[in-house]
Formats: sequence, structure tokens, C-alpha cells
Amino acid sequence: MSRTGHRGYRRNRARALRNSDVCHLCGGWIDPDLKYPDPMSASADHVQPVSRGGSNTGELRAAHLRCNIRRGNRNGLPGSETPVRHGRAW
Repeated sequence: MSRTGHRGYRRNRARALRNSDVCHLCGGWIDPDLKYPDPMSASADHVQPVSRGGSNTGELRAAHLRCNIRRGNRNGLPGSETPVRHGRAW
């Protein structure tokens, strides 16, 4: 089974994308009508990257596909190693 085919991952991904319409990395609005491979479409970002010891069924947050790819496997925002606390300065 693939990593994205796991039932727990699919359930957590659906929950993350349903509960948020704001990218946790850049703070921008995510248009639900845009579909993959549009760079501004919704994607689920692992809070703790799997390659850094996170679980595939661990916490996911909504992010733009472009922001998620740019972040890569770093624990924080692009260009830093500090953990992401939130995407917006409230």
C-alpha cells in the first residue's frame, strides 16, 4: 500500500482540508475550486515531516501546494529551522 493510500492518512487529510481554508505556511486563502496540479491548490502538509521522524498518520495542516513543496522536509518555514506555530500574525 502506498503512503497516501493509508486509511488514517486519507481521513486526516480530509479533516485538515475541510477544517481550514487558510494556508498555515503563508497565511493566504486556499481556493477550494482549484485542483492539483495548480500551485495554489490545497494540499495536506505534515507538521512533523515523515522523513524527519514524523508519522504518516500524524498531524496534517492545510497548505498551498506551492508552499508545501517549497517547505520540503524542513520543520519550520522556508529559510528557517524553527517550528511552525501558525501561518498568520493575528
